[in-house]
Amino acid sequence: MALKDETYLLIGGSRGIGAAVAAHLADKGKTLFSVSRTPSAHGTWIEADVSSAKGLVKVIDEIGDQKLDGLLYLGGIWENGAFTDDYDFFQSPDEETRRVLAVNLVAPIELVKALSANLKKSDNPRTIYIGALTANPHSASPEVANTASKFGLMGAVEAMRLSLSDQGIAFTVINPGNVATDEVLEDIAEGRFDAQVPIPMSDLIATVDCALAMSAASEIRVLDLAQRHPGID
Repeated sequence: MALKDETYLLIGGSRGIGAAVAAHLADKGKTLFSVSRTPSAHGTWIEADVSSAKGLVKVIDEIGDQKLDGLLYLGGIWENGAFTDDYDFFQSPDEETRRVLAVNLVAPIELVKALSANLKKSDNPRTIYIGALTANPHSASPEVANTASKFGLMGAVEAMRLSLSDQGIAFTVINPGNVATDEVLEDIAEGRFDAQVPIPMSDLIATVDCALAMSAASEIRVLDLAQRHPGID
């Protein structure tokens, strides 16, 4: 029996978690549209900056009436110097705050609204978002814009699940600790991050696969993926 053709739209496909998941889906033979500002090596690249209305319109126009089995919002940005001693709330420009919120919070909302009809064409449509452990109550980090965007994303996804309850779309937020992207490994090696064992990329990909593999009868709503060794003395 032929494998079911599945089509995914992935945001943030040029680096980090997004690039790794894009490579994984492409290797599995999935049809993939990969959105980023810089070239993505996997799937059909859509060059767009999702912090702007113009960029979002470009993504929506490129997808057209294409069926989508999944929207994977795996991109994200944060303030300059975030998660290091260099971060200073008072030195973070208001423009930076607005951009972080636009990418991490506004864009996911507007894309789901615009592409819900595409998702409805699937027998089992799913949306997956990368949040952060700092989105959990009493777990904020000092990075105001990033933390606010992750708290907001959790609320937005919960509300969209209710607003789109008749659309048959599943909503999953994955909240990871530090994942072993090239950037995180470099930060650890150069001392910007404390010594630690980051989450292997294979674990993050396995988590995405698990969420996508659920039947239409169930959904993983929130999944915290924590480091067992977030610090090494």
